[in-house]
Parts: sequence; C-alpha cells; structure tokens
Amino acid sequence: MNAEHPPLGPEPVDGPYCRNCGAVADIHYCPVCGQETAIEMPTVGHFLSELAEQTLALQGQLWTTLLSLLFRPGQLTVDYIAGRRQRYVRPLRLYLALSIVFFAILGFTASLSRDGFFTIGERNPASQAASQAAAETTDGVNADAAQAPPATTPIEAAGDARQEEAPVDPDAEPNGGLTVDTGFPALDARIKARVEALKALPSEELSAKVTDAIFSYAPIVIFFTLPLFALLLGIGYLRRRLNYAVHLLFAVNYHSFLFFLLLLEQLPIPSPVPGLLALTIPAYLTIALRRVYGGGWGGTAFFSFLVLIVHMIVVALVMSVSTLLTLAFPL
Repeated sequence: MNAEHPPLGPEPVDGPYCRNCGAVADIHYCPVCGQETAIEMPTVGHFLSELAEQTLALQGQLWTTLLSLLFRPGQLTVDYIAGRRQRYVRPLRLYLALSIVFFAILGFTASLSRDGFFTIGERNPASQAASQAAAETTDGVNADAAQAPPATTPIEAAGDARQEEAPVDPDAEPNGGLTVDTGFPALDARIKARVEALKALPSEELSAKVTDAIFSYAPIVIFFTLPLFALLLGIGYLRRRLNYAVHLLFAVNYHSFLFFLLLLEQLPIPSPVPGLLALTIPAYLTIALRRVYGGGWGGTAFFSFLVLIVHMIVVALVMSVSTLLTLAFPL
C-alpha cells in the first residue's frame, strides 16, 4: 500500500516514434494512425477544444463546408467524388447535425406558441379594441336573432314532416358516426373508439397532438425518403451510368442545404423578398444538378421541377399516414 507509484504522464520514447502505433513519425501527426506526436498532459481546455474539433469541426471545416454548401451548389458533391474530403465536414454528419438542430428549434418555437408565449395580433391596442367591438356587435346580432321566431317556408315544413315520418335504422351510427369494416371486429372497435375520443377533444388539444405527431415523425420520414430522392436522380440520369451512391451523396448534401435554409427561416428576421424560400429551392437544385451531372439549363430546370413535385407529394403522403396512424394507435 505504501509502494511508490510512478507519476502519470506521456510515456517517453527514444526517437521520433508514435506512442500509439510505434511507427516512425517525425512530423506533427503520425503518417500511419494519424495521432498527434506532440503529447502533453490533458487539461480541461484541451478536452473542450478536442470536443469542439471532433463534433463541431470548428477548426475551419465547418465554415468552409457551409460556405461551399450555401454559395456553390453541388460543389460538396463534386469535391467528395474527386477525393477532396478532409477540408469539409462529412456529408452525413452535416446532414444529421442540421436536421437535429432544425427540428429542435422548430419544436421549441411551436411549444412556446402553443403555451401562449408567442401571440399574433395581440400587441396593438387599437387592434384589440377593434376586435372587442366587433365581438360585441356580433354578440348583439346573435342575441336579436335568437329572440326572433324562426321563419319556416312551406318547402322546409314539408321536409321536416318527411324527416319525422322516416323510419329509424337501429343499426345506423348516430349523427353520421364513423362506420368501419376491416373484417376484424376488435380492430374496428378500437378504431371507432379512438376516433370518437379524438372528436371529443378540445380543438387546442387535438391540434397539439397533431403537431407533436408531425414533429416526432418528420425527421424519420425525411431521412427514409432520401433513397427515393436519390432514385429519382438515378432515373433521370440513367444514361450517365453512375453509381447509386453518387445520387445518394447528392441527396444528402441537398437536404443539408434545405435544413439550413429552413433553419434560417425560423430566425426572427424579416425576409426582404416574399416567398424567397419557394424561389431559392428550385434555383439551388437546378444549379447543383447542372454542376454535378451537366446538361442544359432548360432540361435541368424542368427535371428539377419534376423531382421536387414528386418528392413533396411522397413526403406529404407518408407524413399524413404516419400522423393518422399515430393518432389512431398511440403507443
């Protein structure tokens, strides 16, 4: 117990050798394993800088990647294929980071808006007074209309008489209720019970459930529709005989730009041009496709429009089905 322990520190080596793999390393980094050769005792600052370098790539890679992503459409794909990769953040890491940040901020702002932290049209006292006066006028008109006897025309009276004489079907659903027949009685009963429970919810709570379902499944849906986007590119450029991985790489980089653009839309900055997002996306995709795959401007622009339309329809359908299934069959 009283034996002396040697002090902790970097293991000494005799000569310019790597302490990790033992290879000859007379430069700043080992040419075999890539570990740095100048080894020092770790500090808190060292750990923090290493975290920033590994996860956020703050030592030049992130900014170089974002500049190329935003202002040189398709260049990240071209450079990756050409082998110029170390200067950029890897495509999948960039995509995952941007998508996570975007949906986190979107969910946070939506939660604040739903809880009443953000209000629209409530800041102006004049608009509040006008809304209150309009509400009082409407209430007065509704009260007068309620006191007046309802006017009934002969045609309406005849229709009421026919409704009173019509036989009532005991098996029919009351008030136009949902009729479900999947062939499985237990499943039918569960669907009907769930629909009735959703119909009984207040509109605010139902809206909150729909919003939560969308935020929960949107990242997953968009990620798993990436292969479809790449497949559309492969079909459009079938004559180029390219590997499917090239199209998938392009899809990942394009969606990284899309998430970054949508992230900027969440900032409280007024847009100088109305509908700027709707104009930027097809223009960016057209330029990126032409830089990576070549071709004329007219044909590339038309193909970009088709790809955007098909992909948006598929994402909307999958999102709708996912949301409905989440509401009908909650976990």
